Amino acid sequence: MGQNIATWTANLPSTGRSTAKADWRVMRGYAIGLSLVAAALVLTLLLQHLFLHPFLFFFFAAVMASAWFGGTAPGLFSVLLSTIVVDYFFVSPYYSFSINSTEEAYFAGFVLCSLVASWVSSSKKKTEVDLREARSQLQGLVVERTAELQKSNAELQENERGLQLLAEVPQQIWIDSTEGGPSEEPKVASLQQVLAQVVEFATSLVKCDSCFVYVLENDELILRASKDPHPEIVDRLKMKLGQGIAGWVGEHRQPVSLEQNACEDPRFQFFNETPGDRFEAFLSVPLLSRGQLVGVINLQNRARYGYTEREIRVLSTIGFLTGAEIEMARLESENSQLSMKLESRKVIERAKGVMQRELKISEEEAYLTLQRESRKRGKSMKEIAEAILLNEEIKSNKEAKSGKVKVS
Repeated sequence: MGQNIATWTANLPSTGRSTAKADWRVMRGYAIGLSLVAAALVLTLLLQHLFLHPFLFFFFAAVMASAWFGGTAPGLFSVLLSTIVVDYFFVSPYYSFSINSTEEAYFAGFVLCSLVASWVSSSKKKTEVDLREARSQLQGLVVERTAELQKSNAELQENERGLQLLAEVPQQIWIDSTEGGPSEEPKVASLQQVLAQVVEFATSLVKCDSCFVYVLENDELILRASKDPHPEIVDRLKMKLGQGIAGWVGEHRQPVSLEQNACEDPRFQFFNETPGDRFEAFLSVPLLSRGQLVGVINLQNRARYGYTEREIRVLSTIGFLTGAEIEMARLESENSQLSMKLESRKVIERAKGVMQRELKISEEEAYLTLQRESRKRGKSMKEIAEAILLNEEIKSNKEAKSGKVKVS
């Protein structure tokens, strides 16, 4: 029967199953009370010939046990059954529910004692259950607090490590420009060195499968550094402000964190350069210098990943600390390129003058000749011009030496 009831309750919905279990516990409590009173009756009938007066202590024990195992209601049920049984079997006139006047006090005392025994037993049981529940709740709170403390301790350690790494960012970005002593003036690291440091710090502090660093140049975000299985797209992948998630972050200067389904975000955009990449999680923060946009950092994960507030703050701090250094390195790179172009122009102009003088051609013809030789030989126009100037210098030196020999 118990197995059938268990099977029946297992097939019920959760609410109905809970009600069925509660009903089963109540029925079991009443069944225990009935069984214990029946056992007390049998034992008392077997032992009544040994005592002058009915030996009713077995009924007290049955009442207390019923209240203990079943609760208050089964305890009172046992008191009622015991009262009926004692009245019928052990109080004169026997086998009748009437009571002699001489037995009334005895019977009333039995009923009162039964009620007190039931109350004491059920109260003690309830107190023990409450204490057990309170102990269980306390243990649960201790476990929960311990877990929270461990989590807080781990977060503090991560924050300390992050702060230490962030404190090293400015020092790592600046490098010694000479091999001399410490008195030498340092210079700003190249743009690629700065961006490599940004990628290294970002990926060491925040878990990711891919890291892109875009630099703003002429209203375009150009990929200049990455931790990615497609290094060939560096310096090739470009996007306008507002295009894709990175473009949105650059336009609004606000971080974006997506835990899952990043490719389904309306701001997400696929690029032909990376057709096989599918990322589930996405974190993007702006790189700022004095409030102006310098670039964007993208972190991506192929599996679902919830970026914590600490990780978002850390990456934003990296963007804030390195934004000015990236801008300085970019300007330094542009200045270097302009200087190189100016130097090349000077060399080409001198070579054009030599060609005009030696070949008796116009300036335009000299320029076209340099351009044609550059394409033909697979060298830059500066290299061709330097070769012409070198040849002219050698020729001049020979003429100078010839003049001296003739004079002597």
